[in-house]
Amino acid sequence: MCLELIKDYPEEMDDMIACYCIGWALTKEDVEEYPQLVPASGETDTGVVVCFSSEAKEITDSFFIPEGSWSYSINPLNWKTDSTPADKELNLGACFTDYEGNITEEIPHLTGAYIDPERGALKVTDVSPEDYPAALSFLQEGEYHIYDYQFFYRNLQENVKKRVEAYLG
Repeated sequence: MCLELIKDYPEEMDDMIACYCIGWALTKEDVEEYPQLVPASGETDTGVVVCFSSEAKEITDSFFIPEGSWSYSINPLNWKTDSTPADKELNLGACFTDYEGNITEEIPHLTGAYIDPERGALKVTDVSPEDYPAALSFLQEGEYHIYDYQFFYRNLQENVKKRVEAYLG
């Protein structure tokens, strides 16, 4: 829905710090048709869409990034848009919550990640589909959609602060 809002209200982009469209694809076609959809290119740029969809290394076709398609992505561990690997030591903390939003478990350095240059998907290392099942019937094992925020929670939290400071500064 956040991408649809930006498409429908382009004038509001001037006052937007960032749209965190985590777990979804941002295609070249979207960006060409809607120039107000500016993919994030670094850690502190503003007026941008922060986007990635997490999956296991072996996935080549997913619900969010089907085989043959490509999505803009940014790595939430090193804030790069290329395939530079980010070691799990850069992961400030994965946070898992209950249905009320309370953190039930926090795991620093859970996983590293890199962007697949062929599809733009965020490939997650150091975890397995057996330990983090897809849990939604339309996803295959290895599609980490329900963990997109959880795996990188503390990095995303820190990034929101940095983007707000950049916007206000």
